[in-house]
Amino acid sequence: MTKRMLLLPVLLLLTACSINPSSQNTIIDWVDFVKWNDATYEANYEMNELEKDWETAEEVGEVKYMLDGHASANHQSKNGDAAYLPKGTKLFAMKGYDPAFQIIADGKVYEVTESDTAETVGDFLDIEGKVQRVILQSEQDLSFIGEFSDEHAEQLIEELLIMPYEPDRRATEGKRVFFGIELVDGTMTRSLYWPETGYVHYGGVASQTIKDIFEAEMDKYDY
Repeated sequence: MTKRMLLLPVLLLLTACSINPSSQNTIIDWVDFVKWNDATYEANYEMNELEKDWETAEEVGEVKYMLDGHASANHQSKNGDAAYLPKGTKLFAMKGYDPAFQIIADGKVYEVTESDTAETVGDFLDIEGKVQRVILQSEQDLSFIGEFSDEHAEQLIEELLIMPYEPDRRATEGKRVFFGIELVDGTMTRSLYWPETGYVHYGGVASQTIKDIFEAEMDKYDY
């Protein structure tokens, strides 16, 4: 089965999959995810395409069940489940990061996309003191559009980390704004912002400060 290769894994939901009907059977194309410690992580394809040997820290768990070839489309995921990682695959913290944000399995980086326990985005987005810059990216190909001012980048990160985690308020109507947060170790976490609704794909609704920052930066680069 060909795994889904996407630049922005955060665009997908845990339960997302495509079903290809045939006269013989049903093929399920799962999102490449793992669920651990009441959080869902999806493969960060852009980081993994760098083919680096990511440095691990402590072991935090292991895969208990692989969905591919075993689970039906209505499977309800639980801790220890993974789409394509075989049973017994070890899960490790990534050196320098809280495993609530990123983990490593089978040499690949998985980034959190959903949390069952977080109260704020900062409970899992472990980027405080680690940000190099914030950039706007093209909706077509994620190419570089422009860089946030240092002041706006600092304010944005502060606001994101205290933003209430409220995924149930997800509202994705209207124009999408792609942005990336480049970290000092050369890695990046990407997200989306919807100006019409104020929703940020990390799982919450933007404060007025965040809205003002995006409006100013979008105007600056005619986004």
